Amino acid sequence: MSDFELAAYEPAQRADYLRLLRDAWGYAALSGAEFDWWFSRNPAGSLMSVARGDGRVVGVAAHSLYRMIIGGESRLATFSVHATTDPVARGRGIFVGLERKHEQEAQARGVAVVLAFASAPTAPLFLGPLGWTEVGRLRIWARPLPTLWLRATKSAERVDRFDFAGDAAAGWPNHVVRDAGFLNWRYLDSPRDYVAYRADGGYAVVGHKVHRGRPIALVADLVGPVRPLLRACLAGVRRGTRALIGLPGPGEATAYLSCGFVPTPMSLHFMGKRLAGELDTEPRAWRFTLGDTDFF
Repeated sequence: MSDFELAAYEPAQRADYLRLLRDAWGYAALSGAEFDWWFSRNPAGSLMSVARGDGRVVGVAAHSLYRMIIGGESRLATFSVHATTDPVARGRGIFVGLERKHEQEAQARGVAVVLAFASAPTAPLFLGPLGWTEVGRLRIWARPLPTLWLRATKSAERVDRFDFAGDAAAGWPNHVVRDAGFLNWRYLDSPRDYVAYRADGGYAVVGHKVHRGRPIALVADLVGPVRPLLRACLAGVRRGTRALIGLPGPGEATAYLSCGFVPTPMSLHFMGKRLAGELDTEPRAWRFTLGDTDFF
């Protein structure tokens, strides 16, 4: 019998959730404003739970629900996000217990698959006791930027609000549906530092953050002609930024190379599990951007 209790998250536990995230991730943890935006305003909803032991909250976890195109059909999927356990309570099966709770709740809602970009500590738990399947590793590319550099020519219009109809990424394989409501929530309503641009019938979103102590920019999302949109992202990078990172999709490597990007040792460890649907384990059957993660 476990020595902890699992329960649905309640707003009164917000400070506990934020405290555990801050203890685990330091400056990279969600701020209070980011926490409220991510979990309260997601159009598809969230699953959130806590583990209580020794009279206090010792573990937290969540799933973010997204509408996706999976196997050519519109389905709900869920991503395992923002989970951690108090160091004094590790080794007691808290993460696995919280994850199983959310998987059961998601399956009851008809969610097709649960997905994650796993960290080094969580990957063995997903692939071991939780019975997940590794799909592949997605290589991150970077364009180094010197301290002083010539700004790229700007040839894109800034987007203050997305207002188009339908899914901007309709031609992609399995992917998160990018309609205006999702894009406005994910980027333009975010307390994080994102700016969106429109060029040549497509759009791109560039963000800024401190990653491992260095100021970087990221191509958070890009749908459309790659070269002009990458140039728009480069034009939007702030002076002093050390690198612009991105996640090329199938067939986009040449365009990224032409804009000065090179592969890095960093990758996203992508894995999943079938719930009320089927999990395609072919890596090329999926398409993601850095903005599809919870940490970029």
